[in-house]
Amino acid sequence: MNHQHVKYLLAGGGVASSSAVEAIREVDREGSILLVGQDVMRPYHRPPLSKGFLQRHKTRADLFVKELGWYERNGVELRTGRRVEHLDVVRMGATMSTGESISFDRLLLATGSSPISLRLPGGDLPNVFQLRTIHDCEVIHHAIDIALRDGRAHAKGRGRAVVIGGGLLGLEVAASLAQLGLGVDLSLSHAHPWETLVGDNVGRFLVQHLERHGVKVHPSAPARRLEGDGRVQRVLLADGVMLDCDIAIAAVGAVPNKDLLHGTPISAGRAMLTDVHCETNVPGVFAAGDCAAVFDPLFGRHRVIDHWENATITGRIAGHNMAGQSESYDAVNHFTSECFDLKVDVWGDSRHIDHRLLRGVPTGDQADFAELGVDATGRIVQVVAAGRAAEHACLAKLVADRRNATGVEEALKDPQGDFSRDF
Repeated sequence: MNHQHVKYLLAGGGVASSSAVEAIREVDREGSILLVGQDVMRPYHRPPLSKGFLQRHKTRADLFVKELGWYERNGVELRTGRRVEHLDVVRMGATMSTGESISFDRLLLATGSSPISLRLPGGDLPNVFQLRTIHDCEVIHHAIDIALRDGRAHAKGRGRAVVIGGGLLGLEVAASLAQLGLGVDLSLSHAHPWETLVGDNVGRFLVQHLERHGVKVHPSAPARRLEGDGRVQRVLLADGVMLDCDIAIAAVGAVPNKDLLHGTPISAGRAMLTDVHCETNVPGVFAAGDCAAVFDPLFGRHRVIDHWENATITGRIAGHNMAGQSESYDAVNHFTSECFDLKVDVWGDSRHIDHRLLRGVPTGDQADFAELGVDATGRIVQVVAAGRAAEHACLAKLVADRRNATGVEEALKDPQGDFSRDF
């Protein structure tokens, strides 16, 4: 059996690993690095897959984190299309899918997450897709082309799609498909999109925004069955409505990839648990990105923050600390989502929201509002903002400071109020 020793082994070929590699090289210019990625592509950005790349505004070349020669120039051995299959963290060793044996001094687990399968009758029919990789997107492109040419008619042309799921990905995919010219139906399990993220007022605004742009939304109508002769042709909803379609895309969530932990003493819950240094309970073994639950001192608990920005931040912290630094996670987590011409920024955690305050009104074509999530003690734990760019720094600081809204709720709701002066 072939054996290799490296100083740094990175299991996972996404943004977290790429960020970690760059951070390692800022501290240690010489230590050997092996980055192993299951995807056949070198590390690339996934957020454009549901937006610019799906809409064909971006190319493959636009997605890659680093140009092709960067890894070689920086002494990084990059192996794609394979994976780490077994870990022995007591002996600091790993076995690859190729049978190779690797020993290491430091290990980063950045295995990402996988989409949840659509466990419905007919969910395995041809033309039922999930979107996670470049390859997934390119297969969907082919199906879209056929649907636009030969598919079912709708008011603006040909080709009908059903998107199943009302989370961030579901809305972005629905918007992209509509912009490509398809007739789009969106099946929701709840009364409005982003059920765990926003309140009813913003949720209703999202429904109106989607429908103004041509997406037919079906609230509280989860898919129950997919049917078709040779490929998907219909989706039956819980309210009895039958939707005709040429393609269906499931966006029903993702789960952290933690199978690699089997037989190891590495602690995990829903994801791999790390301290503020992104290190697991096993010294020398770190985790970052979607597969990790980093301890967030702002909220005093481990959190799975499965967004691009967090993968970049935690990957960087892990890389520095693998190379001997002592950097801690202290970020106010943030992400953005885009749906047609609407851009939404989110800071903080919705888990313990007791009630919400609206600053501005979520209505009309020009969205300009902020929704502040307040916990039972009166402290602001989350902000969702559309527009109001001049206030973004102040809105983020409300979460960072866990600002107490008690006694100032009406002032916070006043869209003309001056954050810099009043809060």
